[in-house]
Amino acid sequence: MRNPFRRSARVTAETARRITGISVPFGGVQWADPGPSDRERVRGFLVELEDRRVLYNPDWLEVRNQVDASVDEIRDVCTAALKTFAPNDFAALPIRNIRAACRRYLDDTTVEFRHADFHHHHGGLSPGAFLALGAFRATVGQDVARLAAHYDIEVEGDLAGVLPALDEE
Repeated sequence: MRNPFRRSARVTAETARRITGISVPFGGVQWADPGPSDRERVRGFLVELEDRRVLYNPDWLEVRNQVDASVDEIRDVCTAALKTFAPNDFAALPIRNIRAACRRYLDDTTVEFRHADFHHHHGGLSPGAFLALGAFRATVGQDVARLAAHYDIEVEGDLAGVLPALDEE
């Protein structure tokens, strides 16, 4: 039979997060569920991004109004995620960067390139929208990589395609 008074080998950070107080003289521990950890919230944010075709579809499959709507929804997801983090949490800056990239994309799609003939080769995206989409994907890829590395989260599926390539040297 297991000894109920045996000390644990170590207290994990997750366990320590849940302890809210200790009482004496006869002992006791106050315990509360503080909600999901930062890692769990970041994982939920990345799951939201995994299903966004705008981040990884080939450009000839993109339809401008669907791209704009998806980028706008990503911006909303970022805002909702930011509300769950303190301003000084590590995750706040990369998520803010992704939200700013959404705004930049929506602003930069109106840039005119009068001498470029992209229309027939890039699924109807204007040259400004085509370049803005590339910049958007690059920014999202960098910040998803930062979040995944810091919180030790495996990025799966097509979303992994927007991550920057690792140097093999």
